[in-house]
Amino acid sequence: MSIEIKEIKKLNPLHLTQCIEISNCLFGKGYHSEKYFLNKNIVKIVALKKNNIIGFFIGKKEIKNVVIDCIAIKKNWQKKSIGTKLMAFYFQKFLNSKDKVVAYAWKIKNKMPAGKINYKFGLKPVENMGKIWKDKCNISFKCTCFNESCICECVKFSN
Repeated sequence: MSIEIKEIKKLNPLHLTQCIEISNCLFGKGYHSEKYFLNKNIVKIVALKKNNIIGFFIGKKEIKNVVIDCIAIKKNWQKKSIGTKLMAFYFQKFLNSKDKVVAYAWKIKNKMPAGKINYKFGLKPVENMGKIWKDKCNISFKCTCFNESCICECVKFSN
């Protein structure tokens, strides 16, 4: 399973489409836009298999924090350490030991898919922010978890 992990400053049209397809499948249609992926102020790290994106990681520097904005792995590639490889690449290449790192995880029916990887990299939950999408869920984007109302809670992690 030769997977290439690399930073891409500008996604080509095929890779942009692949990232949006992964996002639509995992988070919901419209959660991420082309504009989001084309933003020059974010770090885009991708996992490639035969030049096709099977996962992506988005990070960004803010005034006081480094933010892990999103990590997404195609469903049939999950639980194969690809997310760990993407995070490790980011931590090794873009962070130093003094950086304050913030990440967000979605808690759905007492499960938190990103929680395990956050713990693996020394991040711990610091705040349950609640249902921050409640007013926009299934309106500004079509959430994959929506069922008559918003069920996702946001949990903030940090080191």
